[in-house]
Amino acid sequence: MGRTRDIIQEIADIRQRRRFGSAMSELMLRLFALEQAFKKHDKAQGELTRYFPVALIACVEGYFRMAMKDLVDAGEPYLTNAEKPASSIKLDFSVLRAVHGKTITVGELVAHGVQISRLDHIELVLSTLLGTGFLQALRTTTDRWAHEVMDEPATPILTKPDEVFADVARTFELRHIICHEIASAYEIKSEEVAQFFESCVAFLRAADEFISETLHPGAPLTQTDMNIAAGKSLTERQERLRQAVSALKARLDGAELTAFNESQANWQLYCDAWANFVAGERAGGGTIWPLIYAGATKATVERRLEEVSGYKRLGDGE
Repeated sequence: MGRTRDIIQEIADIRQRRRFGSAMSELMLRLFALEQAFKKHDKAQGELTRYFPVALIACVEGYFRMAMKDLVDAGEPYLTNAEKPASSIKLDFSVLRAVHGKTITVGELVAHGVQISRLDHIELVLSTLLGTGFLQALRTTTDRWAHEVMDEPATPILTKPDEVFADVARTFELRHIICHEIASAYEIKSEEVAQFFESCVAFLRAADEFISETLHPGAPLTQTDMNIAAGKSLTERQERLRQAVSALKARLDGAELTAFNESQANWQLYCDAWANFVAGERAGGGTIWPLIYAGATKATVERRLEEVSGYKRLGDGE
């Protein structure tokens, strides 16, 4: 019981240590800082050089755990595909209660529990979740932004996939040696680490492109297109809420209907105020302001939709 409670707390702590909710957003910030530190460090400090592969693999593992979480929480077929990777996770009532109470998600539980300490672990878990050979798919994955927005040829991100996979696997090996052995006679050259940086970044770019396209095929790429898509998605949710509100009103009368109308008016004021708070002043928000505003409004509308759709009066017998 104590161990599973620790797992729940660990997942909560991991959430708190993230700045963004997106795997690639978290990753790019971390990789940029890491790469700058590597470029500036004194190459003569061999002991310091030894720790960059450790940090690189921390980025790789962190990214893939977030990506696995996103896949499983996206629903079918990934939720069903997660049965085998999740089979080693021990459940007790505290975990079930945490999932039921939405303290943690099924995706977080699966991603937290699987082993990904080698490249072949990542290949196995991702291939199982996606229902296709993961590394094989990366060989032909192209950069949609480069092709569709920048008008560059649709060439694979990984120009030498076998070398990239070998470098990533080797970086995992070095991380193991550095973390689990004293290895005082083992030397890691700065040039080798520089190559691992390049390969790991390319690997992660290809992985994110493939996973993102799998989850959101043909998603908008430019800011204008993203703003339009966000607006359409918000309109669809607002229409669903309007229908749910109309259905509930049809079941109410007299004082109940008056009270509900008042609550809905107050909710609308809250919804607008919260979205404005999250998005900030429009004048200083630039082209991304509509996207942030629509996202904040959509989240509030979805919560209200759940409340209205699930409302049952005492004695309804529903």
